[in-house]
Amino acid sequence: MQIAGMQPATLAVRVGILKLRKAPTSAYPDARTGLYRGAFIGVRRQVDERERLLPVDAVRGIAMLFIGVSHISFYLINDSPTLPSLLRAIGFFASPNFLLMSGLACGYQLALSPTTATALRIVDRGLFVLLVGHLLVAGSLVYMVPPGTAFEHVVITDTIGVLLCMAPVLRHATARRLLWTGAAVFTLSSLLSLSWHPHTSVGTLLGALLFAIDNGRLRAVGWVTPTIPYMGIFLIGVGLGKMIHRFRREGRSDFLSLRLAAGGSMAVAAAFAANAFRHFANPVLLGQLAQSTWANMLLTLVNVRQDTPPTPAYGLFYGGIGVALVGVLGLLCGRRATSPFIRTVRVAAVIGRASFVSYVAQQWLIDFIPIWVGFDSWLTPATSPIYLAMTTLVLFWIAMLWGRWKANRYMTLGLNPESPTNVARPLRKGAKSQCALSRRFPERAEHRVAVFASVVLFLVVLNVLALVNACRLTPSKLALVPPNPWPWEPVKVAGPHG
Repeated sequence: MQIAGMQPATLAVRVGILKLRKAPTSAYPDARTGLYRGAFIGVRRQVDERERLLPVDAVRGIAMLFIGVSHISFYLINDSPTLPSLLRAIGFFASPNFLLMSGLACGYQLALSPTTATALRIVDRGLFVLLVGHLLVAGSLVYMVPPGTAFEHVVITDTIGVLLCMAPVLRHATARRLLWTGAAVFTLSSLLSLSWHPHTSVGTLLGALLFAIDNGRLRAVGWVTPTIPYMGIFLIGVGLGKMIHRFRREGRSDFLSLRLAAGGSMAVAAAFAANAFRHFANPVLLGQLAQSTWANMLLTLVNVRQDTPPTPAYGLFYGGIGVALVGVLGLLCGRRATSPFIRTVRVAAVIGRASFVSYVAQQWLIDFIPIWVGFDSWLTPATSPIYLAMTTLVLFWIAMLWGRWKANRYMTLGLNPESPTNVARPLRKGAKSQCALSRRFPERAEHRVAVFASVVLFLVVLNVLALVNACRLTPSKLALVPPNPWPWEPVKVAGPHG
């Protein structure tokens, strides 16, 4: 049959398009390929899944700015008695939200595709962040810490890398269980870290590595990190990620975003109330119970600026801000897709999607280059904001190129069982699945495991060599810029008063 005014070829093409539109699709990805059924539908849903994490990537990008604010404060110690501590308190937003967003992204991936392949891919990324990230980040601290101690420091990427390796254990855990477990782990570990005072060498090392207990016996405050409290924050993030996936699958995204915004705001309000209690109870408790240990512990627990070890008030305040931001951005991104505000959010998300390389670059730009080149004395309260803005622009440029090249796929040690080719297109009809190919060619899997083990062993040896030879790895300062002959004096800048 031929419709009037329409050629047979045109009719066939249009009928084909209608059949394609009516092709059966699924709301869930194919277990073998990770794609949705239907070639065009699969491409569209992949883009949607990336956009669904826009608030998370944006919060990570915002956290990067707060890291810069915190690190730039070290150059201002001699310029102001209060400004550096204030900037570090503002920068406290970064660490808990990096952990929270990393856990949220991990939980979302595990909920989207709860397969062994997904868990192995996350473990592979975690080992890369741990082994490669430690060399890159700790190496930037050579001028910030006593000579020879840079690689003794446990940086935030080390903790995130270790926690990502927990993915196989968290694959089938429910969101509710993860949320309650994370809150319990964080609270109990905070109490333990404030009440435990180790005296033996082994206890001192374990207390420093697990709870950030610093009793002064470790040189240069190396090996100190609150791993267990951070694990509690990470588990909460994993639970939130699985919850976000479930609510989006059910079509209740706005409802969840509203709950996240309200829950985060309530957490911040509770932290404010706890800090207000500390302010008014401080003179009473210390005046009547000056020798009481529990009084000091209580005042520390409700201090929002107590980050090492982190306290419940600290977690509620800074973590609550991050959760509320995810909720608010989730609401706004769906309703004002073309507004200037959302365009700004997308700019922050560019840095957030390349968070690893952005963090490494920021470490070298702020902690290393000013001292190495010799213009660190020129970083004053007047010039530091300019340099921070310049580094932020450089970070955005690096992150944009990183995303354009899709360079995150190179952050692997070889454990990922899925090649980019297999993930990029669905299986053709009659083609064998990857599992069938692995059974037919077991030597491929064995070869991948051998390569992975060799790479891990090589990186472990490299980290040990860097730790042992840290003094030799500290480069000489170039001193290309003469020292600042005009030290910062606020009176001269602001002019006389009175």
